[in-house]
Amino acid sequence: MSLEFVFILVSFMATFKLYRRSTIGMCLTETLDEMVSSGILGPEVAIQVRVQFDKSMAEALDT
Repeated sequence: MSLEFVFILVSFMATFKLYRRSTIGMCLTETLDEMVSSGILGPEVAIQVRVQFDKSMAEALDT
């Protein structure tokens, strides 16, 4: 793995953390956690939702 790839990956992950720390990201995480805890959603679905949130935020802010 090249150093450039690692830098891009770290930068990419840091950006997603910013999205998740936003008000909407924190509310989404809290809601998903509550839904998993109460059995409404499985953990796999919650992870898929978080990944889609990250992709959507990146796309929205890229335009």
